[in-house]
Amino acid sequence: MKKKIAYVLPSFPTLSETFVGVEMRAMERQGHSIQPFAFSKAQKGQQADRILQRKCIYLDSSPYISLMPLCFSYRAHRFLISQQGFSYLGLLRQGGQLAQRVKMTQCQHIHAHFAWHSAAIAITAAKLLNISVSFVGHGADIYASPQDLEHKLQHVDFACAVTAQMADELKAQTHKPIHHIACGIEYELYPALLDTFAPTKQLLFIGRLVEKKGLHILIEALDGTGITLDIVGDGPLLPDLQNEIHQRQLTSQVRFLGSQDASWFRHHAKDYSALAAPFLIAQNGDQDTGPLVIKEAMALGLPVITSDLSGCNEILTDLTGVQVKMGEPRLFRQAILNHFKRSRNELEQQRQSAYQHVMTHFNAGTQAHKLSQFIEAL
Repeated sequence: MKKKIAYVLPSFPTLSETFVGVEMRAMERQGHSIQPFAFSKAQKGQQADRILQRKCIYLDSSPYISLMPLCFSYRAHRFLISQQGFSYLGLLRQGGQLAQRVKMTQCQHIHAHFAWHSAAIAITAAKLLNISVSFVGHGADIYASPQDLEHKLQHVDFACAVTAQMADELKAQTHKPIHHIACGIEYELYPALLDTFAPTKQLLFIGRLVEKKGLHILIEALDGTGITLDIVGDGPLLPDLQNEIHQRQLTSQVRFLGSQDASWFRHHAKDYSALAAPFLIAQNGDQDTGPLVIKEAMALGLPVITSDLSGCNEILTDLTGVQVKMGEPRLFRQAILNHFKRSRNELEQQRQSAYQHVMTHFNAGTQAHKLSQFIEAL
């Protein structure tokens, strides 16, 4: 019987964080019982996450009263005093609240996503219970706004990084084990590419409308090309992007389709000629790490045009996608124009190579098997 795992998440389900549900379902297929905990419920989530959502325990609505922190606070003392982003008693209280629920649900390991408050509270709870704990770093929590990251690394049994580069950077900060566990795709949702590639639309962008997605690069690249773009997603930059599109007189070329469920991509990818994803590093250091949308596009046979962001470099090869220097609208425009000049045979070879590559290297089941082994070994 494999260990029951408590998953500790800032918010669940979240429409833009498909990787969390994918990992939990993959771990269930590995034989683990999964109990999600979250601090808030997002307004919109993925349809596929509904079963997990129904059993998720939301800590913001759980009772705060617990004697556990008082009885066993000595176990967590060293960690609590190292965390500058929380008050000692506040973190002890929240850790005690989680510990009480973890004990009630008979979980044997705690695994947190994001190295922020979710990891801090998970570590506190694990110490109060004297059970093992781990967390996974993603992007902003490591690069843009880390919170006492080095101390968190010292107090876990192991930590996970979603890219090899991140793993190397975390290893330099701790003696604790750091494991590279890439975000994977659910292979059973992506059958072999049998249909002829016959798109009826041109470019597609999918993602949160935030700086690190590089949408302003894409919009500038489209200027003067006559090429059309559909944008799927929502976010704080929507008004600015709409204004830029209006100023550049691109309103007849660019459509905003709003946020969509992950199933939308699987149903509509065949309609488009390419995924345009000009990722960059935001001014605050935030960046995409191993973007799942690229892996999904590869699995759906949708050619990818993206940047040379390190997270993309770890996914793509010269045979499986097109990359240009990030932050360069002129180069991105040329890559788009070149794409529409490629022969059907060239594109078909790229599609098949990309599909085989992503299924071999970024299968959620393979990644979950590694994570399961690390947890079971504790």
